[in-house]
Amino acid sequence: MRIIGGKHRGRKIKQPGFDTVRPTKDRVRESIFNIIAVDVPGSRVLDMFAGSGAYGLEALSRGAENAVFVEKDSRCCGVIKENAEFLGEEGDIRIITADIFKNSELLGEYKEGFDLVFADPPYNVGMARKVLIMINHYDILSPSGLLILEHYRKEGVHGAERSLCARVQKAYGDVHVSIYTRRV
Repeated sequence: MRIIGGKHRGRKIKQPGFDTVRPTKDRVRESIFNIIAVDVPGSRVLDMFAGSGAYGLEALSRGAENAVFVEKDSRCCGVIKENAEFLGEEGDIRIITADIFKNSELLGEYKEGFDLVFADPPYNVGMARKVLIMINHYDILSPSGLLILEHYRKEGVHGAERSLCARVQKAYGDVHVSIYTRRV
């Protein structure tokens, strides 16, 4: 796995070496960042279900101001820390080892919200829908923020959007990416 663009372009990052993590393919990540390119510089980023931290680290490479990584597996958090140190980004990050659904109040201190929220939850267990519900309930998106939700194609998310509006929806085989903004 590598950083695709920005100041760290081409640098390889570590991937957790166990099967509970499903890394996003580079081509999918590249496509997403091509879509949101103008929104990245200066943004405040939340990378939920962070795994290796690839989404947040990619955003930092492309000019994001800072990133918060939330991952419940402490081994993954160690990998995120190593990757951030390798890239020289350790001063611009915060790593939270927690289950985001059980500890979403931890995000309450970010009162101005996040400009980019990346969510790549485990597939086929209803978590994509829960992410939408949580984002609506805790209001963690900044007024012009984007939620980038990666989910399995058969996982239904419609009907949970409430205060969110799908701006872009893309399919990459079985992987679907939905990018949401706040409803106006």
